[in-house]
Amino acid sequence: MAVDALSLDIAGLTAAYRDGRLHPLQALDQLFDAIEADARGINAFCLLDRAAAAREAEASGRRWQEGRPLSVLDGVPVSIKDLVNVAGWPTRRGSLSGSDDPVPQDAPGVAPLRAGGAVLFGKTTTTEFGWTVGSSNPQAGTTRNPAAPDREIGGSSSGAAAQVGAGWGPLALGSDAGGSVRLPASWSGTVGFKPSFGAIPLAPASAFAEFAHLGTFTRSVADCALAMRVLSQADARDPSSLFARTEAPPARALRVAWTLSLGASRAVQPAVAEAVAALVERLAGAGHTLIHWPEAASERAEDMWRVWLSRIHESFVDWTEAQRERLSPGLRDAYGQGAAQAPAELARARARLRTWSGALAQRFADVDLLITPATPGAAPPLGEVGAGPWFEAVGGFTYPFNLTQQPALSLPLGADAEGAPFGVQVVGPRFQDAAVLVAGARIEALLAEAR
Repeated sequence: MAVDALSLDIAGLTAAYRDGRLHPLQALDQLFDAIEADARGINAFCLLDRAAAAREAEASGRRWQEGRPLSVLDGVPVSIKDLVNVAGWPTRRGSLSGSDDPVPQDAPGVAPLRAGGAVLFGKTTTTEFGWTVGSSNPQAGTTRNPAAPDREIGGSSSGAAAQVGAGWGPLALGSDAGGSVRLPASWSGTVGFKPSFGAIPLAPASAFAEFAHLGTFTRSVADCALAMRVLSQADARDPSSLFARTEAPPARALRVAWTLSLGASRAVQPAVAEAVAALVERLAGAGHTLIHWPEAASERAEDMWRVWLSRIHESFVDWTEAQRERLSPGLRDAYGQGAAQAPAELARARARLRTWSGALAQRFADVDLLITPATPGAAPPLGEVGAGPWFEAVGGFTYPFNLTQQPALSLPLGADAEGAPFGVQVVGPRFQDAAVLVAGARIEALLAEAR
């Protein structure tokens, strides 16, 4: 009987490759057949390259037959978000202003995948230049949510979340400068991980440099941990990646803080609050010390939006007016808002964010983890998230940890009355990525026991 490759996780795929039950090319063929047969209009990809992927799959098959796989991802199909360079493919960044010319070199975050034998098969959709968290871009159109097709999938890593949510392979590489992995993971019922800043090398630097992290979409925490074994490599092109990594601590009872309010005043939906409270009870029942971490509603979301607009202005300030005319109206408007900001007001916003995020990071000296909702609720109806200050509306739990550069994991937690998913966020101290993944796996198991 033929092996159903699409039902397998990373470990299952590589076990099937190892014992000869499945060839990487067979897995790739099943993947492309499923994508091509989709009748839901999910539209997760802006580029697919079956021929190049087939060559990589054939080479991987030979390595498995000879017993010399390059890594735990050898032969595993992986997609790349279209903000990240892949040699031989264009990087259009979801914009009509993007070039169709292929780039000559893999980005630092893609290089470990290539070296590890992963099968790079396509690029996933992103909002234009990753500037907002809607589900559409001018270049590729609207990406739909496989878990709830009439709801937003979110962004900016729209296609990566949709791909994994649809079951089209176990791994996608996205990016997150304010929530762009964790938001769509929450809304699609997938696992999204934003590791510590620099854990996956990222270059060249953008205007969002110190906020921007590469991250993963997977179906489970176990798959995420396997992917990070390959992806978390130092690269001289990104000096931030050259840090000393720490191993996960031994299993023990943890001091776990939790809160339903963090970086914005938007209240969470009742279903989310109830699910977080139930998880907190389960963690306490499992022997962990739970600490309620009250957080007064803040105006830091408005400050973050000011800084975000300034970075959008910085991104295009050296473009000609003719070049900027090729951007979408929403992005051009954001550019204009960034240009019009008073320097003193921007400086005050940056200072407030710096003070607040520094204090937030220091609070992890007394706790091992922080539990929050990943999003205030399940995905809103399609078309309701687009241009505009999204940190207050949906990103209040995500952007703080881009400022602090800490690892943050979004796990499926529950669903609203109509079945649309939402997630829980697990945050740890900077560089304690392995500890966050171990804790995430324990929480994942607790949630599975409760279902």
